[in-house]
Amino acid sequence: MDPTRRQITKIARNAAHFAQSLARDKGLGPGEYEALHAIRKHPGIRPAELCEQLSLEKTAAAHLVRNLEQKGLIVKKTDPADTRRRLYYPTPAADSLKDSRASLEVSYYSWLTEILSERDLSEFIRILDILYRRSKEARKAGGPAELLDQLPGHTERDD
Repeated sequence: MDPTRRQITKIARNAAHFAQSLARDKGLGPGEYEALHAIRKHPGIRPAELCEQLSLEKTAAAHLVRNLEQKGLIVKKTDPADTRRRLYYPTPAADSLKDSRASLEVSYYSWLTEILSERDLSEFIRILDILYRRSKEARKAGGPAELLDQLPGHTERDD
């Protein structure tokens, strides 16, 4: 049984929904925002890498890229190693959008936790940090091994 009742996921989803309002105000759909996030995170990403990261077909990714380019949020540049290839880079406008979204998320979490006493907030942050560090370590290791081993068809990893 899940003792959290997936409430961490639900809170994060609510915060993302709130912050997505900024992207909507800027004329971005969720798919465009995800593509922009991937390009910001990996400046100079190749089209094939973007498709892989977003689990998209080439045509769908090309449509998102074209829209982002028209909105002035990304630029395509020629790959110096292979002039037939294109690389995608975020523009300063994309960076300001990221900062605005992060600011909205901070505002949302501040609003959410303002009902807690100082003591409760301090304890919540302490526990949240413990969970975050464990989650980050598991992500770096490819996932929690004991959970992956329970998945059907999963074979043990070579460590």
